[in-house]
Amino acid sequence: MNFIYEPSLQKYMRQKSKKNIAIEVISSNSSDFAITELHVHFTNEKQATFLITAKNFRSLATDMGQVLLPPYRLEYADTITFRLKSFLGIKYIAQEGIRL
Repeated sequence: MNFIYEPSLQKYMRQKSKKNIAIEVISSNSSDFAITELHVHFTNEKQATFLITAKNFRSLATDMGQVLLPPYRLEYADTITFRLKSFLGIKYIAQEGIRL
């Protein structure tokens, strides 16, 4: 598995001293419908340790830090790309290459 960080994300991670990216599967159940999505976010060292030890996440080392993958059966492409996106001034991580 090959991880690519776009330059804008690399710059942001260096500025904010971010090193770990976690991919979590989140679900919401309401009376009318159920939604399951991937949530990609930064984690600090304490959160990363918790995800690895308590929730059995896999840790994969990259040039920028760790990528934490959940213990679920997901589809992974050979190359996974992370990029920095912004909506109304709020920055977030988008990914390509991982599917439910």
